[in-house]
Amino acid sequence: MKASTKAALLSALVFPGLGHLVLQPRRAKRGLLFLLPTAAAVFYLLRTVLQLASRLLDEINSGALPLDPIAITERIHTAGVDNAATNLASLVCVICWIGAIADALWLGRRRIDVPTTPRDAP
Repeated sequence: MKASTKAALLSALVFPGLGHLVLQPRRAKRGLLFLLPTAAAVFYLLRTVLQLASRLLDEINSGALPLDPIAITERIHTAGVDNAATNLASLVCVICWIGAIADALWLGRRRIDVPTTPRDAP
């Protein structure tokens, strides 16, 4: 498998920017351009979801919110987590993920892939 394909798969399946670190470790700054914004956005989204889950659990335990899936779904929709900040964080994740995959493929095609084993040789 070509190094560019491995890098694109790492960026696609694990986390954006990791493929860049594998493809060209000396040029890690380019990978960090994808990795850091995505990590910040994922951290924000996880924090928001966990805070909402904690509030819902407290309401269920106190009896203020019945243990009814429809009531819980309505409470989630009225919680206000669907705001501009969460939408922006989601957009950053998607753009960085797609951009990291495309850039890893582009960088890999620019770089000359040296076969690592005789089987990979043409």
